[in-house]
Amino acid sequence: MRRLFMLTAMLAICCTAAGQETTKESRTRAVTADEVIPKETSEKPLDFWMQKKLDYSTDILRGLSMGDFDLIESNARQMRLLNKIEGFVRGRNAEYRTQVHTFERVTDEVVRQAKKKNIDGVTLAYHQMTISCVRCHQSLRESK
Repeated sequence: MRRLFMLTAMLAICCTAAGQETTKESRTRAVTADEVIPKETSEKPLDFWMQKKLDYSTDILRGLSMGDFDLIESNARQMRLLNKIEGFVRGRNAEYRTQVHTFERVTDEVVRQAKKKNIDGVTLAYHQMTISCVRCHQSLRESK
């Protein structure tokens, strides 16, 4: 049952990510399989969740640099949705659940500030989001 949910969630995210093109450039080009399916390295496969979060984070940074608040907001929303699904799938660790909730709060703040078109507010919330990512990965490494 859990595997079925994970597969369904991944498929939904891939479909949403493929259909969620927000920039003018991205509307004119087709989404390739390489953009939807994470690449693997020779040492180990790239984690699906992490790759998608990095993609969304990169697009938020792109939006910050271009002043594109719609791009910022849509990617923060996608990141929050992905985080909720990942939290459900991996939520057995209590410290991880705490980090997931922190991440939700800061992604909500990114969305709020983007709606206000407050570049300083988005920048601060993005910084807090980055700190949240670092702390979460730190706690996961320490729990191994």
